[in-house]
Amino acid sequence: MSLKHTFGKNVKYYRYRKHLTQDNLSEKINVSTNYLGRLERGKHSADFDIIEKIAKTLDVQPFELFLEPKDKKLPRRVDMQ
Repeated sequence: MSLKHTFGKNVKYYRYRKHLTQDNLSEKINVSTNYLGRLERGKHSADFDIIEKIAKTLDVQPFELFLEPKDKKLPRRVDMQ
């Protein structure tokens, strides 16, 4: 899995765990929902400022967003990649 896909999958996982929608998270970090969706699908890269905002909002350390997912399963209806 590419680093962009790993990052996106982790953002989606931690966002889901915090019970946030893409709209909620994108509003909190001041980006468009479209941009956040592209990040979660691994279609776009984020700069350091956005990574820091995402990590802070999701209550994780920034490096955790780049770790290979182990048992980070999402319900099938959520994990539509």
